[in-house]
Amino acid sequence: MNIIYIADIHGAFSQVKDLLAATDAQIYIVAGDLIDRPFFTEEMSARYRGLQSSLARLQYRLGPAAADMDDFVESVLERSDLAPDIIEQAREYREATVRARRVLQQKYKVLESILSLKRNSMVLCLPGNYDMDLQYTSLHGRDLHRHWYHAAELRVAGYGGADVATPGIPQRYSVPYKGDRAMSEMARFFKETNPDIVVTHKPAHGVHDHVAPMGESGSTELRRFCEENLVPLCLTGHIHDQWGFEEMEGTIYLNPSNFGEVHQPNGQVSEGGFFYSIGTKGRQIDRVVLSKLVRGTVHEVVSYTPGDPHWVRKVIDEERFGALLRGKNHVGDTDPGRPSIREQIRRNMRWYFPGRADENAKAAAAEEIALAQARLGEYGFSTCADFLENEDSPADSPRLDVVVYARSGGPRIYDEGRSGTAEIPSLIKAYFMACQRVRVVDWIDLDRVERALRSRDYECDETLRFAAYRCFAKGLDALPPDEAGRVERELNSESEYLGEMEGTGWAYMEIFRNVASRVETMKVFENRMRELGITAPEAYRRRIRESLHGGVKREDKKTD
Repeated sequence: MNIIYIADIHGAFSQVKDLLAATDAQIYIVAGDLIDRPFFTEEMSARYRGLQSSLARLQYRLGPAAADMDDFVESVLERSDLAPDIIEQAREYREATVRARRVLQQKYKVLESILSLKRNSMVLCLPGNYDMDLQYTSLHGRDLHRHWYHAAELRVAGYGGADVATPGIPQRYSVPYKGDRAMSEMARFFKETNPDIVVTHKPAHGVHDHVAPMGESGSTELRRFCEENLVPLCLTGHIHDQWGFEEMEGTIYLNPSNFGEVHQPNGQVSEGGFFYSIGTKGRQIDRVVLSKLVRGTVHEVVSYTPGDPHWVRKVIDEERFGALLRGKNHVGDTDPGRPSIREQIRRNMRWYFPGRADENAKAAAAEEIALAQARLGEYGFSTCADFLENEDSPADSPRLDVVVYARSGGPRIYDEGRSGTAEIPSLIKAYFMACQRVRVVDWIDLDRVERALRSRDYECDETLRFAAYRCFAKGLDALPPDEAGRVERELNSESEYLGEMEGTGWAYMEIFRNVASRVETMKVFENRMRELGITAPEAYRRRIRESLHGGVKREDKKTD
């Protein structure tokens, strides 16, 4: 049996996806830290860390009136003797914590949609100190924290988290670590499950645990359990530069270093990509290989095989192994960095809207839309539209995909939706739907976008789609009057809010594509979306429907 172990992925989801595609194993163990930060923008992360720090100082001055930061904040909001600015900080912290939980949930859904691509393998996840308790996320079915699984003849059990306070992570949602005292929760759990493979985030005492200048920082309970119970294999992480293979008292300890990119305090970037492949025969470890994933290609670096009396190391890639020993990135592997969220949105949009048209077709479509706009203008309606096309597409499309921007109210005519809130007037939809040279893929209500912007509504689906469309269509011909451009400029002036909305939009598009790539019908796709608690907008459902075997299957027509 083959096991692949990666640790500290720090949000490198696309790299995990590449690893799953490039390797084949019966078991994949993806250990914390799974997430890099509980927001999509560094601006919001930095502000949250600042609020944490300020409120922690206040808590120290006032005394430990509550068990944790979140309880303390609630107590502050109930007091009337504190300055208004302190109350405002506490209120902002509470609102940001709610936002953090939602973003964490979104990111775990993205990761789940990727891990589910490996249909015939067992994929397990262990949370670290950057993570929330996975039992409350979409990864709950893979959660290794205080759980055990049988894999062939081996029993795998895990215990996550670490005894450190991680800046920028909401304390209330983090994994409580109870592993370093006599008969701790961790020790009792391992004693009850008696695993062959122990997976923890925090390392064992004296093995891969040195932190300058404090020295050894690992768990004495973990080390004691492995030695007293002759555990064959202990997989850990957490301390990136303490990677390696160690055999002590019959137990093999492995730390592959960080798989995801990590920015060091000195400004250097550790690009990571390292993982272990572990071969087993029965309950015995037969072979261990440290490899590195570089732009989707696996490079074996060093292998370890059983010897008499010690394991034998063989360096396979001297250059990469030497760079790792020196704590440097291999020159040939240097990556320009992860693409920005905006670039990732553009890549996704090219898949969702793959059509392209020549200039003559675009001119004819623009003329047709302009005529519809002029007629609507007679009723007092101002509308605009964007072409959505993939300029790299090899073939022209007979009809152009467009998104129409309008407002839910008009000076003369308006419709009331079933919920009592205004919707885009039916007259606007009728005129645009009558156009023969275009296909309207979505309608965006600019009034709703502006309301969401003013109230900082992070859950407004209309604004998520608006940000994505304008990101993709910005370089194309926006048809006048460009009212959408004015709203976009307002959105761009709020960079933090915009970044969070683009991040959320990217997350949903990733989930839709990943799930669609492993299902065969729209019925199954919709069921999977319901399991994840997500509703796909019609514009994206249409593209997914088209991608499934060239169109809608008979069994799907009843459900669409």
